[in-house]
Amino acid sequence: MNDVRIDMNTEEIEFTLLDGRIMEGQVYLSMYSTIRLGSQTIEEFLCQCDRFVPFKTATDFMLLNTSHIVMARIDIDRNKNELARVGEKHRINITTTLGETIEADTYISLPKGYQRVKDHLNQSLKFFACYTDTHILYVNLDFVLSVKD
Repeated sequence: MNDVRIDMNTEEIEFTLLDGRIMEGQVYLSMYSTIRLGSQTIEEFLCQCDRFVPFKTATDFMLLNTSHIVMARIDIDRNKNELARVGEKHRINITTTLGETIEADTYISLPKGYQRVKDHLNQSLKFFACYTDTHILYVNLDFVLSVKD
């Protein structure tokens, strides 16, 4: 059974953890998305993942508890999902439980009349995506204290 090998894509990512540590490394994404054609995205990985996921740093390999991830960050040029920025753009300021304030854009693609930031954040999401000039941030809603629109 230990000889079973499943082909996976790797993605460079930086996690901010609940204790304030920042960890850089790689996660493993499925070659196939469960909701669309193509391979799994970081957003799908974060919203559909198990409690513990394999994570490889430059020096270590571990199982990381995803319920302790405050935020994940990838370089904006690594985004392969062209539809990610479809919808109404909102500039927001997010304050996390770590006291960090983040200014970023989020895109809301919901039915007319439900395109407020409040509507977007109250969906059944674990992480939501927002964009700076250089990064895509996936913020865990459990660790958001406030959002200003």
